[in-house]
Amino acid sequence: MKKHILYCLVTGVLLLTSCSLIPHHRSQKGTHQPLSKPILTGWLTQQQILDQIQEYQLEKARYQPQREYLDKLKTLTTDVQILIFLGTWCPDSQREVPRFLKIMELVQNSHLTFKLFGLDRSKRDADGLAEKYQIEFVPTFVVLQDDEEIGRIVETPIVSIEQDLVEILAPVM
Repeated sequence: MKKHILYCLVTGVLLLTSCSLIPHHRSQKGTHQPLSKPILTGWLTQQQILDQIQEYQLEKARYQPQREYLDKLKTLTTDVQILIFLGTWCPDSQREVPRFLKIMELVQNSHLTFKLFGLDRSKRDADGLAEKYQIEFVPTFVVLQDDEEIGRIVETPIVSIEQDLVEILAPVM
């Protein structure tokens, strides 16, 4: 009897654990479906992401940033670099990174540059960049001036990517 109970407990735990390890997303009807998106890691180009993950293309095309903040970002005359740590598998990254890309496309300010770095689900990398920048959530936008962090946006902006960037950059504008 005790062996049977132990067997049932172990089987139940294994079943629950194995199911929780399968990535899912919620479809519009509320059912779960496995994700089939590639997990891109390391330094990435926006073209790599846009070419391989349709959600990024769709969100970039759909997003309409606030013009007043775009105009402010266009006036930046100090060199600033933004390191973006993202997970191509992550819904927050799929929403915020394409919005950021749209903003950069519309602003076209050579003083405002960015690099994209893909992380796997463990949010760690062989080069130790995620650890160096203390990345716990994705996406994380690390805003740097002269290689010193002046601010960051973690997972979701307070208001919007463009407004949060303007507020972070206000001291150097």
